[in-house]
Formats: sequence, structure tokens, C-alpha cells
Amino acid sequence: MGNPRNRRLVGWWLVLWGVLLSLVSNHVLLGWENLWPLIMTTSGVIVLRVFQQRLSFGVVFGATWAILLGGFLTLFAAGILDWGRMSMLWPIIPLIIGTSFIVAGASCPPGNTAIIVGGMVVALSSASFLYEYGLISSRAAAPFLRFWPLTLVLAGFVLMKRDAVRNRDASPPGGHRSNPYDAGALSEDVENDILRRVRSARDPGDATIALVRELKTRFDRFSWVGVYRLQGDTLILDDAEFLGLSPEHRRIHLDEGVCGAAARVRETQVVPDVCADDRYLACSPTVKSEIVVPILAGGNVIGVLDIDSDLPDAFSEDDRRFLESLVAKASRLIHRRHISPA
Repeated sequence: MGNPRNRRLVGWWLVLWGVLLSLVSNHVLLGWENLWPLIMTTSGVIVLRVFQQRLSFGVVFGATWAILLGGFLTLFAAGILDWGRMSMLWPIIPLIIGTSFIVAGASCPPGNTAIIVGGMVVALSSASFLYEYGLISSRAAAPFLRFWPLTLVLAGFVLMKRDAVRNRDASPPGGHRSNPYDAGALSEDVENDILRRVRSARDPGDATIALVRELKTRFDRFSWVGVYRLQGDTLILDDAEFLGLSPEHRRIHLDEGVCGAAARVRETQVVPDVCADDRYLACSPTVKSEIVVPILAGGNVIGVLDIDSDLPDAFSEDDRRFLESLVAKASRLIHRRHISPA
């Protein structure tokens, strides 16, 4: 949530919540019990909007669950369904959970296991629903009614396995990191150390080289680091301002690639799997993930910091915050004022 537009969106949402709760607590707003399910649905929509550039399994699952459950409860709040019927409609709750698993698994691959678990929950919930309406016998429904909670246990193991696989894939072969900085040193002290070296450069070109060198040498998982500078409507890579394999794309138009998108929308772009993103301009067959941070000076985009990794899903939310803060402080040091900003 590092860009101003998302912060404003969340800020207005918090203001709205504060005003509504103040009206409720002072008995000014009546009928609150009929309003909160709709707010739950709206919250799910806002979560998807705020995190649309970095959707994770948890974000998609939680937002989908809030939207579907809020919609279901809104039917009761609006009087379309009577609360007394909840004793028969309760299977819809686990049905919503299963559907949320399926949506999250389909949206955030690899999610085959999550889709299977979601399908199991949906099947068990459907059987329970049929039993409540007398469409199947109690004998046929007994296994579903007795053992459906085990699907939630299985779902928990699925989530933990996803984290274990992600952590395993994010570790280099051998199970250890050769560079001590690569253990996640995203602290303010490290940022200040990098900035000191950038400030000691003689000119913007040397400052950029220092920034690229510090990031490349401190983090083993950063396989390629470079700064594209914006000239007119094209991002241009200088020979001296990158470290890693020589890229095929030295000039990128604003309507091309992940770098162009970052400069165009002025928001950081995180790509967990470059093979799954049509915007990615292939530069090396070994690259698995990418992060691109727009560089702004004087309110204008002057370029982007582009970082590739040979590891899948190598860039976390902490990486995003660290790099955005570092770039914001280093931008004036690397700004070449004769280059036309966006």
C-alpha cells in the first residue's frame, strides 16, 4: 500500500467507518444491524482494489469470503430471508469457505491443492444442504455431517504447506545463504549505509552506479539490478547503470513491459512469476520473478529501478517497502536534470 492513491482509499474508508460508528454509538444512526453485512461486502471489494497489483492467496481468500458472506447475510438484513431459516441454511457458510478456496487457488497458482480442498468443502456442504431440505436420507448424509470439519483441518495443512514450499523455493541450493546481507537485512541501518555510499558519489551517474552496486552485492537473490532513465516516453538503460547479464531490451516504451507499467502508473510492480505475466519482456531464461520501483523527483517520474531474481516469488512486501523508501531518498541524488521527466 505504498502509493498515495491506495493510502487515500484506505484513509477515506477509515474515515467512513469512524463516522458510522460514531453515529451508532451516539444513537443517531438506527438500523445498524441491517447495514453491517453490506459493509462487509464492500470491505472485500476494497481489499481487492488496494492489493490488485500484489494479490496473494490470503488476500484473495479473505476478500472473496467477505464479499460472499456479506452478500448472504445482506439477504437476512434486507428481510428477503428470515433469520429463523438459518438452522437449515447453515451449509451455505462452509460452501462460501470452499468457494473462496477455489477462487484463491485459481487466482494464485500453484493452487491445485487449494482447488481440490475447496472442491471437497463445496461437496460436503452441498450434501449437508440436501440433507437439511430432506432430499437425501440421514444415513447417506451421516458421513458428511460427522466429518466435514476435517476439511477445515486439511485446509489448514494446505496453507501451511504453501508457506513451507514458498520458503523452500526462496532459499538457494544448500540451504544457506553465502552473503550475510541476504538474510533479510532490510533495516533502517542498512538503508542509511547504502545512502551514505550513494551520497559520496561525484555525480548522478556515479550515484546510480553506487546504488545498483550496493543492491546487487548485498542481496544474492537479486540476480540483475539496473536503473532505466526516462527520456520522453521511453525508458533507456545506460551501459554503466546495471549489473548482471546484458539485457536484450535497452529501450522500453511506456506502454511496454513491467518497467513501462511502473513508470506509467507510478506504482511499484511486483511479479512473483514472470512466466505468468504477459507484460514481462524476456531478458534471461533464468529469471523467475521481478520487482520494478518508479523513481520520482520533483513529483515527476525520472526512471525506474528494475530488479530480477532467478528465484520464484523472491520479493516480499518488506522488500517493496524497503526499496520504495530507499528509492524515494536516493532519487534526488541520481536525478539528471537534463533528462525530460514524465
